[in-house]
Amino acid sequence: MNAPVSSLILLGLLAATAALHAADKVTVRTVCPVISTAPTRFELPGRTEPLEAASIFTRATGIVRERKFDIGDHVKAGEELAVIDVPDVDRAVEAARATVDQASARAKTARQVGNRAAALLTAHAVSKEESETRLSVADESEAALQVAKAELARLEVLQQFATVRAPFDGTIAARNFDRGDRMRGDSATSEGWLYKLVRLDALRFVINATPDLALRLATETAVKVRFTELPGRVFTAKLARTSRTFDTTSGTMRAEFLIANEDLSLPAGLTGLAVFSLPPTPGTFSVPANTLILRQGNALVAVVRDGKVSYVEVLPGKNSGVTIEITSAALTPETPVIVNPNAQMRAGDPVEVIASPPAK
Repeated sequence: MNAPVSSLILLGLLAATAALHAADKVTVRTVCPVISTAPTRFELPGRTEPLEAASIFTRATGIVRERKFDIGDHVKAGEELAVIDVPDVDRAVEAARATVDQASARAKTARQVGNRAAALLTAHAVSKEESETRLSVADESEAALQVAKAELARLEVLQQFATVRAPFDGTIAARNFDRGDRMRGDSATSEGWLYKLVRLDALRFVINATPDLALRLATETAVKVRFTELPGRVFTAKLARTSRTFDTTSGTMRAEFLIANEDLSLPAGLTGLAVFSLPPTPGTFSVPANTLILRQGNALVAVVRDGKVSYVEVLPGKNSGVTIEITSAALTPETPVIVNPNAQMRAGDPVEVIASPPAK
């Protein structure tokens, strides 16, 4: 076969191959994703809790002489709540004081004797051993005085425990005793408390946040809180802290918001509804609903890259029926997303693109 004939055959084969590939290309319609700007609304129930709460016990064992406050009363930090008679401790304090006086007198006398012995040693009037013995007795007497003083201080602290005081400003939420009751100090049980004191001038509003909300909460995130029992009133709360851990049973994270409550109009334990309005997550776009593909439990969209099909995994969001929000770091506003992709389409398939207007 001569050269011109061979060239003609080769050109014909190339043309046929090109025509075959052109015939294999699928024409697709694409749309560019639109960056979502609409805030996301969340509504979650929660409950108010005291900013501080304490179960107040006593370390004194005795009979209650005075109960100065009752349920609902407001108290100040350091204010006397109850007084307990502790005669055994009172007598022990008196005895300890007498012991201190006695030890002080002995120490004083022993020191005077020791000093005189030291002076007489200089004049060779006493032996060195005698002088050292007198000074040693003085040191021991002073040490005994310090022990006596320490015991007196311990008993005086126990005596102070007979007066029960408030650890902070708050409201008496519960009491567990009456005047004349015998209280046991340092009880090993949890039932021996006297009062339950709560601080209500600010409240915690506690919610169990789902992952899509919990991961978007930031310091000082504000939320509107409404209560059915208080129609027309809206309270503003700010995020104070989160547990940073998802509960393995419920799959939620504890989040605490603070509500100002200087007028004490809100009680603790009231259930309300927290309404969030958060900006969309970065990388959130709006696309036609018929671009989303569900395969083997994964949400995908088909995109065109270098004239070929590629699949991108996305996180679907709000669905209006016409458009749907999707989130993916692999998408940009210029990425052509295939509308209504063919189920038989595979990654790497060549396509011809017909662009459509952006999703609304």
